[in-house]
Formats: sequence, C-alpha cells, structure tokens
Amino acid sequence: MAGGVPIQPKDSRGYFMLPQAPEDAGYYVYGNVKGVPGTGALAQYAHPNMLSVIFWVEREWQSIDDRKFGIGNISVANGLKYDHASHMKGVEMDIRPVRKDHMVGQAARCSRFDEKVYDREATIRLLCLFLRHPLVTKMYFNDDKVQQACGPGRVKSWPDHNDHIHIEVSERL
Repeated sequence: MAGGVPIQPKDSRGYFMLPQAPEDAGYYVYGNVKGVPGTGALAQYAHPNMLSVIFWVEREWQSIDDRKFGIGNISVANGLKYDHASHMKGVEMDIRPVRKDHMVGQAARCSRFDEKVYDREATIRLLCLFLRHPLVTKMYFNDDKVQQACGPGRVKSWPDHNDHIHIEVSERL
C-alpha cells in the first residue's frame, strides 16, 4: 500500500522483520539491542533463507510439541553492526534452549545448567529439526550431551553459548 503503514517492516536489503507475535505461532521473540528493554524486534531482520528455515521448523515443532521456542537476535535493519561480532547478514540467529515449564518471553531465559527448567531432551528434538533442514550450516551450543545426541560435529561449543543456541543458514539456495 503506497504511502500506508507497511504490513511487515522491511529494510533496504529487502529483508523482513520476523513476525513478532503471530497468533498461534510456535515461537516467541526475545532480546534487546544495547541492553535497552523492548528493542529485541530491532535485531530480528532475517534473510529470506532464514525465514524459510524458521517457518519450516516452527511447523514441524508444533506437530510434536506444544511449547514455543524462543528466537532472539538475527540482524538489525540494513545489516549494521551492533552488540554482536556477527549477526549482520540476516543468516545467523540465536534461540533459547527449551524449558520444561512452558514459560515464554523476555524472562524465560535458561541455561544448560538450570536443571529444574532446562529440558535437554526437548532441546535435542528441536535442534535435530533445525539440522534436518538443508540450509542449516552451523550450530553452537555448549551442552556436550546435546552435541553427542545430534551427531558428531553437528553442534559445536563456542564461548558464552550456555544459555542460547547459535544457528546459521546458507545465503545460497
């Protein structure tokens, strides 16, 4: 609609912002930019391949689990540098480990060390779904049991990846 309000924010690269609260979605969004509350959406502009992977996994996840998975940083509009050394191309995304208690939102952060709320088995199922998609190229998460369950070399350790999983997809089809 020329001159009207855009249905979905789009940046100069032609990347769309991940839909923030679609009804009955299998994911929720979280995060912030530079520590400012309520700014997570500003870092969720995704390459079309990333959106395709997210929507495919979301559909598959909803068929096996009623919990939502949390999506954090992807990239800021126009690929500008911000508080991440990466996340500028729209093909890198952070997600949270799955929780046992169905909690969602900004406060739903959990670590692989949070035995009362961290659901390792569900996290393995979710990550295996991502790894089934042919566009997924890298995954970082520091839980060695998850790494073993997902297969040799599929999920690797990376500093400070105890409370989120980093997923990358190819820019090419």
